[in-house]
Amino acid sequence: MLYRTRQFWQVVGRRRTDSDLELAESVLTPAEYDLFQQMSRSDQAHSIRVLRFLLEKGQHQPDLLKAALLHDVGKSIFPLHIWERVIIVLSKAIIPKKVSVWGSSPMDEDQGFMCWRRGFIVSEQHPEWGAQMAAEASVSALTRTLIRYHHVALPVGREVDQSLEERLLRALQAADEES
Repeated sequence: MLYRTRQFWQVVGRRRTDSDLELAESVLTPAEYDLFQQMSRSDQAHSIRVLRFLLEKGQHQPDLLKAALLHDVGKSIFPLHIWERVIIVLSKAIIPKKVSVWGSSPMDEDQGFMCWRRGFIVSEQHPEWGAQMAAEASVSALTRTLIRYHHVALPVGREVDQSLEERLLRALQAADEES
């Protein structure tokens, strides 16, 4: 919960700067940068923090760096208010199974933005939406995979003989958690 409190204050506090945008532009192709620009400013700032964390850890694999910047792009389809994010975080801590159930439902097209499950749906489904958006922008298959699975829990104790994909996914998840 301390992590989530820190993350909340990062969302409220630090915004992205011109140098952050220049860094993102140096990593992404023009089509990928267009995706990045669709994200909310707070999601952009978070993604820049994820990227900087990876760079500080010596990570330079291009697909990983692109995924750091684009992993939450699916949230741009239905941007969330800060109060919705708070409810999601608290609910995940208190009733995580319900959050998964509520989030796995399709968005009620009749209610759309008024659907009470909207925040849970975005939280649970944004990785898949983001991977689809990335595919439409011709993002590499590996970057799309990292975006699609950045919230999937990986098996513990498999630090030896991991595939490149699994190593990169673990690095992305660690950076996302710390940022």
